[in-house]
Amino acid sequence: MGSSQSVQAQSASEKPQMTAEEMQLKQIEQSIPRYSRPETFDEKLYRKPLIPIGCLTTAYFLGSGIRSFYDRDASRSQTMMRARVGAQFATLLIFMGYAGMEAINFKIAPGYHPKDEEEK
Repeated sequence: MGSSQSVQAQSASEKPQMTAEEMQLKQIEQSIPRYSRPETFDEKLYRKPLIPIGCLTTAYFLGSGIRSFYDRDASRSQTMMRARVGAQFATLLIFMGYAGMEAINFKIAPGYHPKDEEEK
């Protein structure tokens, strides 16, 4: 009986050997990227509120310019179309600003110590 207990203790302490197929399957599972659920419109609106505002402003100037064109008011139509181009430019700059802020990694900046790392 004593020898059977030592064999059981020895086999319990050793990890079972993986076959080549199991190792290959584990490597494949680890290489598959894990995807999270897509971000909803509300979440995007909350994180980047200036982009939809810029799009709505651009649409307003476009609609107002087209209406002025139909009313045969050339100077107002020209003004609205210039404002539309300005709104498009501002929206593009805002979009690039948001993209740039996501791309910046502050951890490489000298002297940067986030509060989470200071507590550890």
